[in-house]
Amino acid sequence: METKDSYSKKMKAKFDELNDKWQIERKKLEGRAQHAKVEVKKKFEEQMKILKKNREKMGQKLSQIDHAGEDSWKDIKKGVDTAWQALNEAIKKARSHFD
Repeated sequence: METKDSYSKKMKAKFDELNDKWQIERKKLEGRAQHAKVEVKKKFEEQMKILKKNREKMGQKLSQIDHAGEDSWKDIKKGVDTAWQALNEAIKKARSHFD
C-alpha cells in the first residue's frame, strides 16, 4: 500500500518533470503561434490560461497532501489524481492547435 510520503514524492517528481518538459515545448509552441492564424493564436492563448490554472491547482493539491494527516491524505489523493488528469488534458489541447 502506498504511503502519503511515497505518493507525494512520486507526484512531485512527475509534476517537476512535466513542468521541465512543458517549458521547452511551450517555447516551441509559442514560436508556432506567432506565425499562426489569429483564430489559432487566440485558442492557443486561451489554452495557455487554462493550463496555467491547472498547473497552479496541481501545485496546491500537492501542498495539501504535505499538510494532510495520515487519515485524510487519501481523500486529497483523489483530488491530486483529478488535477493531474486535467493538467495532462490541457497540455494535449494546447498541442492540438498545431498538429
